[in-house]
Amino acid sequence: MAPRKTWSRRLALAGGAAAAAGGYLALRRPQSAGRHKVTEAHTFLRGNMAEPETLDPSLSSGIQEEEIIGDLMVGLMDLNPLARPIPGMALRWESSADGLTWTFYLRQALWSDGAPVTAHDFVYGWQRILNPATASSYSYFLYVVKNAQPINAGKMPLTALGAKALDDHTLEVHLEHPAPYLLEMLTHQTMLPLPRHVVESKGRKWAQPGNYVGNGPFTLKAWVPNDHVLVEKNPRYYDAANVALEKVYFFPTDDYGAALQRFRAGELDVQTKLPAQQFGWIKANIPETVDTTPLLITEIITINHKRAPFDDPRVREAINLALNREALTQRIVRVGDLPAYSFVPPSTANYAGGAALDFRTMPPEKRMEKARALMHSAGFDENNRVKTTYMIRVTTPGYQRAVAAAIQQMLAQIYLDIAITPNDMRVFYPAIQVHDFDMAQAGWSADFNDASNFLDLFRTGGGNNWGQYSNPAFDEALDGAQHEVNLQSRSQKLAAAEAIALKDHAAMPLWFWINPNMVWPYVQGWKGNPLDFHRSRWVSIDQAARIQQFT
Repeated sequence: MAPRKTWSRRLALAGGAAAAAGGYLALRRPQSAGRHKVTEAHTFLRGNMAEPETLDPSLSSGIQEEEIIGDLMVGLMDLNPLARPIPGMALRWESSADGLTWTFYLRQALWSDGAPVTAHDFVYGWQRILNPATASSYSYFLYVVKNAQPINAGKMPLTALGAKALDDHTLEVHLEHPAPYLLEMLTHQTMLPLPRHVVESKGRKWAQPGNYVGNGPFTLKAWVPNDHVLVEKNPRYYDAANVALEKVYFFPTDDYGAALQRFRAGELDVQTKLPAQQFGWIKANIPETVDTTPLLITEIITINHKRAPFDDPRVREAINLALNREALTQRIVRVGDLPAYSFVPPSTANYAGGAALDFRTMPPEKRMEKARALMHSAGFDENNRVKTTYMIRVTTPGYQRAVAAAIQQMLAQIYLDIAITPNDMRVFYPAIQVHDFDMAQAGWSADFNDASNFLDLFRTGGGNNWGQYSNPAFDEALDGAQHEVNLQSRSQKLAAAEAIALKDHAAMPLWFWINPNMVWPYVQGWKGNPLDFHRSRWVSIDQAARIQQFT
């Protein structure tokens, strides 16, 4: 793509002079009945990557949903601006010497409809996501809790769950194994409380505007499909006095090029994914809007192990060999992402790593030579080529389409012809969760800062084991690590498990992400962090600086 013509960062906007700093800024907007007309001082405009599929914590699976849910609901723990766990509904907690029993003491708090939040709401929320009838793809996330897995398999009643409300404000949790990362897990949407009185009254419609009841800093006001989700400040939130914003708009922005134009025009204060092919222009013209924080996100190619020829380890290894990660990151993506030869990002907490694909130092031409030899041994050559499909999670032009085209060319050299099938995220992730694909390029963003969160993608029967990889030796190694209390020994056992999955070519790691966000400096309280989670409760707007930026 040819570089776009450079233009002034100070944009002349329709509407003339801005109002005083305490007022609002009139902005030119595309014609859309759903978009509001002005940007008020306490209104935050968030580009949010994609249209959410649901705002029900038990059914959600995408980060574009988690960011909104994180504004509407609070668990036992919450996240600070650096995405580190802090007290949420739990004021304090204690654990037994063996790390298997935790007791949480809850603060006095209200749901947005005025009903009290109690320990029973946590038990109900956790039981609901584990109920087989809920069919949550994220139910495995709670398997750390005693009896959660057999409950989810329908082998034990919901009441057997190792989570008990001792009284309205005391929650006792029994674990299957020690979990030194438990406090981080408790920030995740799957472990939120649910307002039983609303969920049972409204059914699955409880998570829609007009029905939604939360305990977070904001409440759900409106959801206009493919246009915006609007949340407004919750006066019943326990820390409402310290929430600066009155409104937050979440806009689905899967067309990153168009989102950049909206960002430059002041129609977005933040855009959570930048157009990689214009990164050079962004760094040269508005460098103050980006940072390069390494993220706990791995871009991978997942392959369906239940479909030929991907059930053949020779074919999987050949694909891994044929992928030129350096070419993809340096020539196409070009934002500083690191080529990946493992699944777990290098900055993951309490993880020494060391496991990697064994051809990392092999020259590209030697890799391709070995890849062709493997394909020949599997019965493929120029006269017998593999025909398959390759799903990507965007429908608009941009770097992901360019990456897919490059991968198409690379794999064509090993007799594998892929037909690229673009999808939007609302179609893509549900499809791969039910294994309806041959090959797919996906990104996995850590739910919490621990290597197990990446390796659980390959556990037999796991809700996000998209490719249906299964190896009892891997499962056993992962289980051994999870029962290890010593962090150093645990790290070594996790690395051994990762080595098994890499040797099996369970999937094809491509690169580790860096921070892809664009944020105007007048957005205060937004901090780059490895998890790339950002609660709006910490954000405020310097309205005088915002007005100056766009006048």
